Amino acid sequence: MAESNFQNALSKAVPINGWLKRLLPHERELYESGQLQNITHHGSSSIWLEAPSSLPQPEKTLVYRPMGDTEVIYLVEHGELPATQSYQAIIEDENGRLYSNKYLTGPKYVATHPTTIVEFCAPTELIEALKKIQMKVEDGALSMGLGHKAGKGLPLFNESMRKGDTTFRIVKIKRSKDKQKQ
Repeated sequence: MAESNFQNALSKAVPINGWLKRLLPHERELYESGQLQNITHHGSSSIWLEAPSSLPQPEKTLVYRPMGDTEVIYLVEHGELPATQSYQAIIEDENGRLYSNKYLTGPKYVATHPTTIVEFCAPTELIEALKKIQMKVEDGALSMGLGHKAGKGLPLFNESMRKGDTTFRIVKIKRSKDKQKQ
């Protein structure tokens, strides 16, 4: 998200103290530590937490992935992605973040019900290798599939995460205020 849009969302945020109990433990920790900030707007049916994108680093590429709770919890607990998603797209650069956001805001739909956008900082060499295996353009963003029905690059990606060459952080959360949707 562009910095000005993020600052605008922050300026319009309303308190969420009464809704903090709806957050998952790792989400609450990110919020309370200041790694994610409240951007929940008045009248929202969800809690929205967000952080700006990282600054690009030399020889690294930022990629984003919208994820549902099961996949995010696995990532947080194990430090790698589970082999449970058939396509498991990672989408490159700021266009990838904007595209990922569409899954949280409604224009895009997937049965895994994404609640979270994760930013990965990966070696550019790895991302270029994954592009050679499988890549497609989606709404102007470059998407690489890691899953068993796409590029099958998940073992390469997870190995890079295990080595510490690829890192991740959660940059956006949408958590319903409705107890029935938890």
